[in-house]
Amino acid sequence: MNQVPVPRDIPLPLPAPEPVLVVVLVIFFLMHIVFVNFMVGGALLTFYYELRGRREKRYDNLAYAIASTITANKSLAVVLGVGPLLAINTIYTVYFYTANALTGAFWIGIIPLVITVFVLTYIHKYLWHWFDRIKAAHLALCAVICLLFLFIPLIFLANINLMLFPEKWTSVQGFFSALALPNVLPRYVHFVLACPAMTGLFLVWLFRRKNDEEIAAIGFERADLVRK
Repeated sequence: MNQVPVPRDIPLPLPAPEPVLVVVLVIFFLMHIVFVNFMVGGALLTFYYELRGRREKRYDNLAYAIASTITANKSLAVVLGVGPLLAINTIYTVYFYTANALTGAFWIGIIPLVITVFVLTYIHKYLWHWFDRIKAAHLALCAVICLLFLFIPLIFLANINLMLFPEKWTSVQGFFSALALPNVLPRYVHFVLACPAMTGLFLVWLFRRKNDEEIAAIGFERADLVRK
């Protein structure tokens, strides 16, 4: 008798051959995660340079230049996330929805959390100069954005990781116990460290294509920005 508590699969044909769906899942996930890296890493670097900018204005200018990329990368990350989400729903239906149910309120909570952090990124970006008078509040807002950007992927990762351990489903009591499963924290640390690294590569490309006037407005030489 099978002791793994996997519910019976849904007896419906796949909309496309399974290898095609796997290719779709892998390609679109790679595209999605790159822009998630840019988004999260951009927020972290914005906070770092804005903090330094309290003593030296040009670092505040650099933070603003990085912050200006977050909303665009956020939109691309969301759009490109639809493909892998649909593919994983189709291929791993039973495992995916069971993991969703076990992480419960935190999984559903992704929706209001994402809405909240996206609104905050627009406030942070478009009211940048208005906040010059109360810079501490602007930094606090950026810190909240960073924390939310770091927490939301942890929910996704815990949920997807839970799919790999159906034998643990009977012992999982929600999101926090799912975090205790193998792989979660090492994979999360790998993701967090990749974010500023990937963003650094993106910024090298960005600062190389900006014109001389835009670079001069930041306050650094182009070569200095590329090295940073």
